[in-house]
Amino acid sequence: MLQEAILKFRSSGPILLPAIIDNYWLGEIKTYEDYAVLPYEVHEPQPLEKVLDMFEMNADLAILYHIVPSSATAYGHECCAYCYPVTERMFKINCKTHTDGLIHELYVTIYNSIEVMSADIFEDLRLHERRGKFIEKREHVQIMNDFNCGL
Repeated sequence: MLQEAILKFRSSGPILLPAIIDNYWLGEIKTYEDYAVLPYEVHEPQPLEKVLDMFEMNADLAILYHIVPSSATAYGHECCAYCYPVTERMFKINCKTHTDGLIHELYVTIYNSIEVMSADIFEDLRLHERRGKFIEKREHVQIMNDFNCGL
């Protein structure tokens, strides 16, 4: 099932986000029991704001966070977006700026179950809570609603 999800993403990812996802620039895929990580080099590095705009313009993606460790530097600004589970595509995208303030690579995590994906989304957010200032952050209630966890 995971291999099928990887193949589907490799087909649909370049269509969803053509400026930043190109299978020609796909690195070595790391496959684990419940998920896989696809590292992509961004052939033409992009400013984080432009990447966030691409995420926002894609109706299937929710921005989990945009965090800035320090306003004194362009390095280390991070963002994460995930695909709404109702689309039946289970993936998230993480990226981080380099010293030039641009995104040079991104990491796509593909899951084989919604339970693993939702747990990882919450854990990713938790791990970033003390790394800087959130410019944008999806609230727990919104995430729970996205995954139909209820309250």
